[in-house]
Amino acid sequence: MKHTKIGATVGPSCQEKSILKEMVKSGMNFARLNFSHGTYDNHALLIKNIREVEEETNEPLAIMQDLQGPKIRLGILPEDGVELKTGEEVALDTSLTEYKKDILPLTFPGLEKFIQSGERILINDGRVEIKVEKIEGSKIYGKVIEGGVVTSHKGFNFPETKLSIPALSDKDKEDLKFGVKAGVDIVALSFVTNAKDILDLKFLIKQYEEESGINNEQPIRIIAKIERHEAVDNIKEILDVADGIMVARGDLGLEMPAEELPLVQKKLIDAANGAAKPVIVATQMLDSMQNNRRPTRAEVSDVANAVIDHADALLLTNETASGKYPALTVKTMHDIILATEKSTYDDANLPKGQRPDTDLAITKISRILAEEVEAKLILAASISGETGRLISRVRPELSILVATNSDRSRRQLNLSWGIRPFILPFCRTIEELVERSINYIKKEKIAKNGDKMIIVAGEPVGQAGNVNLVEVREIK
Repeated sequence: MKHTKIGATVGPSCQEKSILKEMVKSGMNFARLNFSHGTYDNHALLIKNIREVEEETNEPLAIMQDLQGPKIRLGILPEDGVELKTGEEVALDTSLTEYKKDILPLTFPGLEKFIQSGERILINDGRVEIKVEKIEGSKIYGKVIEGGVVTSHKGFNFPETKLSIPALSDKDKEDLKFGVKAGVDIVALSFVTNAKDILDLKFLIKQYEEESGINNEQPIRIIAKIERHEAVDNIKEILDVADGIMVARGDLGLEMPAEELPLVQKKLIDAANGAAKPVIVATQMLDSMQNNRRPTRAEVSDVANAVIDHADALLLTNETASGKYPALTVKTMHDIILATEKSTYDDANLPKGQRPDTDLAITKISRILAEEVEAKLILAASISGETGRLISRVRPELSILVATNSDRSRRQLNLSWGIRPFILPFCRTIEELVERSINYIKKEKIAKNGDKMIIVAGEPVGQAGNVNLVEVREIK
């Protein structure tokens, strides 16, 4: 069984239940819904189909609502677009919504307050570059450094500008309200810059749950998308309040020199691993498989290197949402992950704590014991999932079975490296946990009589902060 999890964006190419089932059988562990596209009716149908596939396959599928965020875009341009020639002067106006007298409309009033002369503006994923020369009122004047044709609604990036823009737009708030009511398990917040963005989102989720009369024992978890250079600088404070991060390499790759991106990816993964928070690597992992049955060699290496870096999960985006071969793409990623994890290059050293850390010490002992006695699995109970994520942090090379009595926790745990979550009724004692779990282990043929397992537990069973026992048991 692979340890690194696979997320797939669900869209037009894979919205049918039959295709979703194929994707689950191929190795998909959670589903992303991209709220930059689609209607609420369409998203409701996708959620319904995902929940039914989860029931039919018995694979916990967390649903991640990915909010669009305050994307700054061009306004309405002529149908054929506008050609910006290298070396020519160009003007943008934040007060316009449509192209007028050779001036490009920029749909973010007030942007001129943040941008300064000498800074770069990128349009359409960096294909067009403008250097700012002066600002006059709502108009931004600059010189085209890299030309090209731009069309309506293409996005902007400002790699050198410090923007004070809330991560939640009005659209995001309405989308979030829909997601809360629809029962999504995770919300991915775009264009995070600091901890306040995460705290604002938590407050809104709680507010919408109260307004809708929703009382979930386990909260919706928040993934911070790291796609701004400010977020990289503030990663520690973001990890303190977020439930995980996503290395969103599309926009992040435009916010910094391209040669720095692989090193920043490693830095972010290390930071998340150290905080025992799941980290997802996303964008263009198997991009060529949108149209081809085979990935490029560079893409295979990219996936393998993300596994070697110890990402918890890898995310497919356009490849599955609109590509020709969604299930085959998931299977291809699964096979690359499995081959990489079997190699010595994927081995992880035990993490070092920065200060005395009882939880880290206990989970490190569980891995050491498992290796010494050649155990088949590690078993823990975790109502919230925290104990499971702490064990995942030490990267034991065997299955981590985590028993929980919450469907939402079970789904959320399926983002974390190596964890195989399952539902178990509340157990009052460790003996009850072991007995019930052995029945599940035998039923699923995970291990057999005579195999050893490591128990990580405490009493009351499953509650965070009460883990104080590590024990070797033989399955009988």
